Amino acid sequence: MKKDKKIGPLIGPSLDTFSIIFLLKMKKKNKLNMFPIYCRVTMNGERIELSTKRSILIENWDKRKQRPKLKTKELKTLNYYLEQIRNKFYVEHQKLVLKGIPFSAMDLKNSYLNITQRQKGIIDIVEDHNIDMKRQIPNNYSEGTLKNYRTLKKHLKKFIKNEYKKVDIELKKVDKNFVYNFERHLLFNTLCNQNGAMKVLQRLKKITSLVKRKGLIDHDPFDGYRFIFKRKEIEFLTGDEIDRLSALDLKDPSEMKTSELFIFAIYTGLAYSDILSLKWHQIHTDKDGSKFILNKRQKTGETFIVPLLKPALDILDSKKQKEDHLVFEPISNSCVNIKLKILAKKANIFKNITFHIARHSFATTITLNNDVPLITVSKMLGHTTTRTTQIYAKVLQKKVSLDMQKLNKKLFG
Repeated sequence: MKKDKKIGPLIGPSLDTFSIIFLLKMKKKNKLNMFPIYCRVTMNGERIELSTKRSILIENWDKRKQRPKLKTKELKTLNYYLEQIRNKFYVEHQKLVLKGIPFSAMDLKNSYLNITQRQKGIIDIVEDHNIDMKRQIPNNYSEGTLKNYRTLKKHLKKFIKNEYKKVDIELKKVDKNFVYNFERHLLFNTLCNQNGAMKVLQRLKKITSLVKRKGLIDHDPFDGYRFIFKRKEIEFLTGDEIDRLSALDLKDPSEMKTSELFIFAIYTGLAYSDILSLKWHQIHTDKDGSKFILNKRQKTGETFIVPLLKPALDILDSKKQKEDHLVFEPISNSCVNIKLKILAKKANIFKNITFHIARHSFATTITLNNDVPLITVSKMLGHTTTRTTQIYAKVLQKKVSLDMQKLNKKLFG
């Protein structure tokens, strides 16, 4: 019958997984034919060795007991010295166990030598967080989320360099003052608007909260801090504006490509990154012959399914299909948004059009305005909850109210 394997406590290795022995380095014999004595510490399978700065003749070493033979006063003194080393390791080990934080054999060695490792700074912590997040893609996180945290790291590095003239700062200095100064940096020294800055700070708060729970800091840098978001009016195109845009007779290749992407987005609700990453094998045919897109959102990793309407099918039919190839040729988002301004002017659309307006238009004008249930729209958009989708429903209600006010004024003064 096999014995149960002993498992040490979670806070650190138990004595069952911790051993100290002394051994001779047989390949390091000195000119006096003496061998150096080393101390070997093994902890949970991890091994470190440390020179005792003492040597001994091979005939004076008891290999079985791993100590000097106690036949002279000098050898007894040497044995006492080695036992002091052993005892000090046990004392340092117990100190680390009592701290309640997992530690390695190297940590124990550093503690024994009284070496204080450099405390990790906030940049180190963010990088550790990002490395851990990358390991969890796609199960728990998406590439888009990781990209946002990498952007946080870039902002922090630039801020710390400008404000502190350093590459990183200690966690204890990440306090309320740090947070407010970082907010000012984001608003005045970067391209972040108010809402963008708040999102960056929310990501930093998540990391500092994790750090506090781990006991690496004893304060909350965001204690009392208020995240202030500006309420944005959701812009979308009306049915008439979509028709005018679709009817444009374009000759310029980049304008044609932009129009194709934008119209496809209007009738599918796909975000810019999801369209550019769309491959032919992600377009499926149902039993009744209808086609649909089944994929995961780049931003959230949420699965979405979108039945294809005729304008979107027409665009796909104009293309050459290759199983594992991208459906659309790559084009930069900034280039697309510049061209969209030109297209809006040609179609007499007097709105600040960006590519994301296509997604808004799908949610409002194309679906909700045509009585598609909210939960269905939410699934097609790949929203994690219907709360996000409800924003579009409220926008439509507001527009209906305003339109009726205008009609009332026109008819009855």
